[in-house]
Amino acid sequence: MKKWKLFLLCAFCNTGISSAQTSSNTGDSSLLIVINQQIDDYVVNKDTLELASLYAEDFIFSHGSGRVEGKQGWFSSVAKGGFLLRRHDSVKVELHPQLAILRGKLSVQKRGKEKTDNYYLYYIRVYAYRNKRWQMLSHITTSEYHLPAIPN
Repeated sequence: MKKWKLFLLCAFCNTGISSAQTSSNTGDSSLLIVINQQIDDYVVNKDTLELASLYAEDFIFSHGSGRVEGKQGWFSSVAKGGFLLRRHDSVKVELHPQLAILRGKLSVQKRGKEKTDNYYLYYIRVYAYRNKRWQMLSHITTSEYHLPAIPN
């Protein structure tokens, strides 16, 4: 079902991913916004198999806490689960030849052993067009705000 959604979106955009080299291609901007959200839907579902092709092998995650990890470290966190929600808002796309910079806000709800954390973060994500698809190279949390936790 998830693969069908992405397939239908690609067919709907019909802008030709191979022509994703110009900054005037609004179809690629729309596609990147959808891929960006799809990635976090896969994170919520702990679906690292689907995520594998959407993250570059040299992916770097810079957390708001200052911790930095690569693809495998992040995938270990994803597999542990706990994410109930990861929803994007106010995403802006800046396209360059074979490179896209996304800036946005991500609302997160994560269940821990004793409480559920609610927070949102502002980020910069960098995507590269490699192997005929967009892949995330980098996620940088620029600021993070925590709301009161909810006891489980």
